[in-house]
Amino acid sequence: MGAQSGELSVHEHDTRSRRVSVGVTPEADLVHLWSLVLQAADIQHGLRHGEAGWQLLVAEENISRATEELRLFSEENRNWPPERAARSEREGIVENSPPVLPVMGALVVFHAITGGWEAHSHWFASGALDRVRVMSDGQWWRLITALTLHADSVHLLGNMFFGGLLVYSLCRHLGSGIAWFSVLLTGVLANGVNVFFHDDPYHSVGFSTAVFGMVGMLSGMRLRRIGGWQEMVLALGSAASLLALMGSSGERTDLGAHFWGVGVGFLVGMILAALGLAGKRVLAPLGQWLLFIGSLAIVFGCWLYALYSWEGW
Repeated sequence: MGAQSGELSVHEHDTRSRRVSVGVTPEADLVHLWSLVLQAADIQHGLRHGEAGWQLLVAEENISRATEELRLFSEENRNWPPERAARSEREGIVENSPPVLPVMGALVVFHAITGGWEAHSHWFASGALDRVRVMSDGQWWRLITALTLHADSVHLLGNMFFGGLLVYSLCRHLGSGIAWFSVLLTGVLANGVNVFFHDDPYHSVGFSTAVFGMVGMLSGMRLRRIGGWQEMVLALGSAASLLALMGSSGERTDLGAHFWGVGVGFLVGMILAALGLAGKRVLAPLGQWLLFIGSLAIVFGCWLYALYSWEGW
């Protein structure tokens, strides 16, 4: 009976009632469950509580029937809940309370400092994604700094809401360190691919590339972890639906950045699942925190380098 504990077919005579014990367990819930099984089979029985626990008593002539009914019930419920589901519940969550709100809050504070794109501040001049600057001048740090800039408050709030939900799920299944590093890597790679295939002139800012990267990551992790063509259709369909719903309309929508975000994220998610990083505690909490802090340090370092290298500073 799976995790239920109890002993069946323990034939102990009850001289006072001329009944025999066919089951003993310390669990009251279990003995009442046995009682329901015998009641359904129309077998008269009784319960008794003693030092050994709860006993299920039947008349001597009903021993065979009662034992057989309880044996069948035990066999039918031996693997319930299914091992796969039980294992998923145990291993599917790596971290219960990931630090998502502080990072999202930091982006909001940073936007209050930088202002919107119309402000033409030195932050956008030194950190926005500019194809000419990246391809011709080698200003690679813009692939990272551009992720932290937002054109306006609406752009910011949309990314905070959807991005917060998605990264929370990633952190719970990967751990904060692996999740945030993967999100940063996906955003940078997607920005790089988008810049490479785009024509001049091209400028872009925003965390939405990483947000759609998370959509792809979750879809890729699901596909690689479960497998099958049905899962491929479901995973790709989910990513495409979200891309069409959230990332293909609007005055300032960068469809290329969103498309490459999903595509790169999908590959990264499959790699994470293939490496056994999804739903497993492969890093100790200290290692996760160090990787998380390291990811933040990369962003901070890129901004320091961007401001130091800006000609107008």
